[in-house]
Amino acid sequence: MPFAENEGLKIYYEFSEGKSPALVFVHGWTANMNYWKEQRAYFEGKNAILLIDNRGHGKSDKPKDYEYYRLEKFVSDLDAVINSLKLSDFVLVGHSFGTMISMKYCSEHPDKVKALVLVGGGTRIKTFHKFFYPISRFFSKINYKSSVKLVINLSFAKEAVELKEWALKQVLENTPRYSAMNCYKTLTKIDLREVAKKIEKPTLIIVGEKDALLPVEKSKELQKLIRNSKVVVIPKAGHCVQLEKPEIVNKEIEEFCAKFMG
Repeated sequence: MPFAENEGLKIYYEFSEGKSPALVFVHGWTANMNYWKEQRAYFEGKNAILLIDNRGHGKSDKPKDYEYYRLEKFVSDLDAVINSLKLSDFVLVGHSFGTMISMKYCSEHPDKVKALVLVGGGTRIKTFHKFFYPISRFFSKINYKSSVKLVINLSFAKEAVELKEWALKQVLENTPRYSAMNCYKTLTKIDLREVAKKIEKPTLIIVGEKDALLPVEKSKELQKLIRNSKVVVIPKAGHCVQLEKPEIVNKEIEEFCAKFMG
């Protein structure tokens, strides 16, 4: 299996050749690269594609100490994988926490990134999460499965029953409790408003109309902060819009990337 080494950890990735620009997909909190399965199925054979399991998730190493889960560590992992493949001029596609990793990466490595796609993202999470973190940490110790179910119910629109069942299995099988809570702690500390202001790359912002975790207002804030950006709000979709409405999301990404083909 393909791994890139970074600071003693193995970061799992999958790469397929294709046309330029390459699409580099970065998943969100408690997820893994399978959350991009619909995009992979659509773009594979068209564009070069790189999918990564963030540390603590999927098939990547899962250290236990919180210090391993700071935002800069995820950014460093992404760069290690990209360097191992010698990629440049790619479109960086992030979802949720992955949008934060992507924005930070783009601000630090503007020479490598052609454009950004931010799906269900924001510069910071809702304020109540900062107060909810100690409570959720306590309840996740008692019953991790129930805690995951709660998050998944917030992650998808009400109608997406089968996707919720699929996502529950994905999280329980691929993301241990300590990884989830360490990432959540990091999420409560992030504020990337100043970082977003410095981004000059063309940016497509996609958000589900019913996103309960990072609602439409967060994407609209991003649009105001990132100069060369536009927002697409997708009706009847929740936080995991790329899984709920893949046809629309894929077409939006494809049309956006067509500007950079060649």
